[in-house]
Amino acid sequence: MKNIGLVGLGFIGKTHLEAYQHMENAEVKAIYTRKGGDNDSLAPTYPFVEEYEDLLANKDIDIVDICLPTFLHEEYILKAANAGKHIICEKPLTLTVDSAHRILQEVNRKQVRLFVGNVLRFWPEYELIKSYSESDLLKEIELVHAKRLGQVPVWSNWFQFPEKSGGALFDLHIHDIDFVSYLLGKVESVYAVGTKNSYGAWDHVMTTLTFQNQSKAFVEASQRMPNGYPFTMTFRAQSSQSVLDLHIKAGENIEHRNNSDHQFWYYTHQKKVPITLDSSDAFQKELSYFVNCIEKGEENHVIPNEEVLYTLQLLEAIGRSLETKSVIRL
Repeated sequence: MKNIGLVGLGFIGKTHLEAYQHMENAEVKAIYTRKGGDNDSLAPTYPFVEEYEDLLANKDIDIVDICLPTFLHEEYILKAANAGKHIICEKPLTLTVDSAHRILQEVNRKQVRLFVGNVLRFWPEYELIKSYSESDLLKEIELVHAKRLGQVPVWSNWFQFPEKSGGALFDLHIHDIDFVSYLLGKVESVYAVGTKNSYGAWDHVMTTLTFQNQSKAFVEASQRMPNGYPFTMTFRAQSSQSVLDLHIKAGENIEHRNNSDHQFWYYTHQKKVPITLDSSDAFQKELSYFVNCIEKGEENHVIPNEEVLYTLQLLEAIGRSLETKSVIRL
């Protein structure tokens, strides 16, 4: 059992809190949020602290789980590392590769563990795509087509500003960019086009990636869909002999993911088979895995930090392609 200090209680912080409530190997012992008075209903169950330093000074806290706006991640991670706490950080880790290097250098120097929540690697449908790709069922993927479409999150306005969130590029596109590199390996080149919002953040991005194994992926992300357009996730992986095709349509964002319009099919030249999976919560699986790695001193084989860094390098390359309107070779 590990004791958690939860930092931030916005949408994703509440999602993590709910996940911890169903876990046997972790317990939330304190919550730090600047909006403590907005969460009076939780106060009888969870102690709130008014200063981050008070949470870090609590010797009962083993792990700090950071669910703050992205532009605050580096500052809060470095403070946690200096306090000797293990760290879970919601994606994206940070907004630049340079910042990521500073973070990784410090956590290594302080000999604490850092885990980054690229949650798609724990999403049941995407876990199955990965497992099929490692078998004869979907051998040697040639093409991937992925979409993640919705509106700007309504629970806070910081998502609109590029210097705070990175726009759709870092908030949404990161999911599928991370997963396609997890699936297909190193990237040879990227080419991207898109649009910006009025604050200068990329809010619609379409990227073509060519991999070193010569497979290709087309990945699209948007935060500029009109009101009422359902949050949409699609992923099609195609080999010469078979196709996996996933379509999920939820509410205005992922908060209604468990009541979504869901279609998942496996195709070959001979058959078409619907795929059904037991319901499981990706956030709960992710956080339980992270805590287990810390408890047992095991390596993080699902989201190692060098792959977190590589995904940020890909996002920076996509950003350069967007700005220069050119192919970027890695």
